[in-house]
Amino acid sequence: MFSPIPEQLEENRATSIQVHFDPKLSGSLKTLLKLTDLPSSPPISGAVPWKLGIHLPWLAKLKQIFESDHWDVGELTRRINAWPNYVVRLKATEKEGELETIDLHFVHVKSPRTAAIPLMLLHGWPGTFWDFHKVIEPLTNPPEGHPAFDVIIPSLPGYFLSTYPQRAEWSFADSARVLHRLMTQVLGYSRYAAQGGDWGSYIMRVIGHLYPSEAPLLHFNMFRVHPPQEKDTQSFTEAEKNAIQRHIEFKESGSGYTAIQSTKPFTIGIAISTSPVALLTYIGEKMHSWSDPNTLDPLDVLDTVALYYLSQSFPTSVMIYNQSQLLKEELLDSSSSEDNRWKIGSKIGFTLFASPALASARASIKAVGPLVFYKERSVGGHFPALDNPQGLVEDVREFVGGNW
Repeated sequence: MFSPIPEQLEENRATSIQVHFDPKLSGSLKTLLKLTDLPSSPPISGAVPWKLGIHLPWLAKLKQIFESDHWDVGELTRRINAWPNYVVRLKATEKEGELETIDLHFVHVKSPRTAAIPLMLLHGWPGTFWDFHKVIEPLTNPPEGHPAFDVIIPSLPGYFLSTYPQRAEWSFADSARVLHRLMTQVLGYSRYAAQGGDWGSYIMRVIGHLYPSEAPLLHFNMFRVHPPQEKDTQSFTEAEKNAIQRHIEFKESGSGYTAIQSTKPFTIGIAISTSPVALLTYIGEKMHSWSDPNTLDPLDVLDTVALYYLSQSFPTSVMIYNQSQLLKEELLDSSSSEDNRWKIGSKIGFTLFASPALASARASIKAVGPLVFYKERSVGGHFPALDNPQGLVEDVREFVGGNW
């Protein structure tokens, strides 16, 4: 199977790579787009746009851009390789006798400034490491007077070029342990901060529980937890009320994908992965629905879809929904005063962006760990590094820089 990752890798040692893709897949991307005809009208003409799924005119517009010269796989590849890409081979666990290894892809950009703060950025689904490409430069090379960061952006196990362990019950807690080893053992950082949302937020919560001394600062843009029983909605801000309402709407009409990905990930994974139009429809609907429609760049959607198709990682990307169900429920219950299993020892920062897919109120987050930074933003959504990168950078600078 074609891969830019060398077959022979020394364990625990980062190896620099140039990202490139199978020429067959690169060529078939445009060909399949052009050969696939979309319906001339939606199944029910006159349906409210987006209520029943993808909006056909929006899909047709993005497909047209995708298959034209306005989007190019070579240009995407050049942009990715403008940053230092690495891969490291690690034992899947630190258990004695462990034989399985996983390859982790990551971007590692060191700041030219001295005393830069190590910052790990964690994506979720259906994102990729490339979600953060707009924030690398301002974080690593900020104006004078602002903190500088060494930025580390891993592809989660099963995403992009990172392999997925060939075993049952690999949860995001296992991923958290592997990513912690990346930061401390492979890259040699004694302390680091982290930022993330979606599945990245769950991974960070495990890190904050297991390794609060080494990872003392965690900034979230999503934090899911069941509300305390004594919740007082009258004390919610307007932004919190809006976020909770969006959460309710998501549970009622936007969460169907979790059912199939949690129960039959092979089916949806294989069905979607081989068709660029299927990926564009499925992922595009999620990215539009969970983002700020005023600031989402369609080219970011196309880049994301292309990376799933070119890496053929979609089937393994959805496995986390099946393998981590029980652990996710434990974390959702961690606001209970009687449940200390997943309380966070690290300091927590949280930004509530205007268009989140899933949300918890400030009081619920406080019940899980020490919330020392909280901000509400009028722009941005579930992918703030894409649809409000400036706001995300400002909040990371303020929270991490002010508490490091």
